[in-house]
Amino acid sequence: MTSEIFNLKRFWNYFLFDLRQMWRNHSGPAVFIGGLGVIVYVVWVLLSLLFTQSWTGPSLGARIMILFTALIILVMYQSRTYGYLTDKKKGAAWLMIPASSFEKFLSMLLITLIVIPLLFVTVFFLADSLICLADPTVGDSLVGTAMQGMNAFANKVPELSDSLFINLSAGSIVSILLVGFISNLLYFLLCGICFKRYKILGGIGIVFALEVLLSILFNIFFPIWSENLVYLDEVSAAQMVSHTFNWVLVISILIALGLAACIFFRIKTIKH
Repeated sequence: MTSEIFNLKRFWNYFLFDLRQMWRNHSGPAVFIGGLGVIVYVVWVLLSLLFTQSWTGPSLGARIMILFTALIILVMYQSRTYGYLTDKKKGAAWLMIPASSFEKFLSMLLITLIVIPLLFVTVFFLADSLICLADPTVGDSLVGTAMQGMNAFANKVPELSDSLFINLSAGSIVSILLVGFISNLLYFLLCGICFKRYKILGGIGIVFALEVLLSILFNIFFPIWSENLVYLDEVSAAQMVSHTFNWVLVISILIALGLAACIFFRIKTIKH
């Protein structure tokens, strides 16, 4: 008997269909976001030839800024990838596809959290490496710089932990950054399937309101927390900071899981 919740063959067929639809509908923006480094490189060189009559590519710092800009665009664009579900015609057609809500939800998460970021990282860093290989004026590649930075950071963390009496590790810091990135992707995905109009602006508006609220709470509780920290001995202070850091990680994971649950609930209850 075929399960109504999950069937591997049915899920695989739907996942491949979802991938094809994603590429058909969003290949243009995907090429733009992934190739943003190449676009800026071409514009930079042309402007350099025009104003200085010399061939000069973007520096390492400029390319790092381009990377962060592309990441921000990538995160916010997730509100568009499945935004068609709020459209009456396209959303109704999606509901009629013979796959369970869980299979659609799982496919959505795999594409949003794995396929799209992996494709972006591969295209962006490969293009940057090829540019650095072909044009020495741009300096080191982002991949080489990132590897050197990670090694230096991993070696520096124990020394920093000893000096601040904090038990930190490179893995725990990377975990918080990774969970935060996942939460951002899920948040804008949720905004895309909830808002019928102004999906990106609506998501940014809610983030701004939350930032204001969090800044108020931070200004209230951080002085109390830091004052308590000052009066503790070194061991107790290190434990307090470590526990706070662990709680931040736990809360970040819970936020990501909560966003995923909201996405599944929205898929289950969407109607046209």
